[in-house]
Amino acid sequence: MNEVDLRIETERASEFCSRVALSGRLDAMNAQMLKETFNQIIEGGVTHLVVDLEQVPFIDSAGLAVLVSALKSTRRVGGSVLLSGIQPQARTVFSLTMLDRVFSIYPSVEAALDSLAGNG
Repeated sequence: MNEVDLRIETERASEFCSRVALSGRLDAMNAQMLKETFNQIIEGGVTHLVVDLEQVPFIDSAGLAVLVSALKSTRRVGGSVLLSGIQPQARTVFSLTMLDRVFSIYPSVEAALDSLAGNG
């Protein structure tokens, strides 16, 4: 995997929730691919996405835009996008853009999934 590649692994966590694990840089070079993946998952009936960013060292504005787009799409169907494992450099981007106030951010995938289970 070279530095512009982004690996996307998806797993259905429950009937209405999918886990999406990302590895690599999330930037303009691959944002469209991720957007298409999110759209396919949501069109498949999933309302909640847990996006694992533990292996993502860098996110640019295009990457943020894809996450915001997914959040809007899930909210339209009564769902949500939960983020987990954000690395320090990427966390700074969320703070500077105040998106850390928009997204629910968890330390782990398990914590994010537990929060959904608590909501029914």
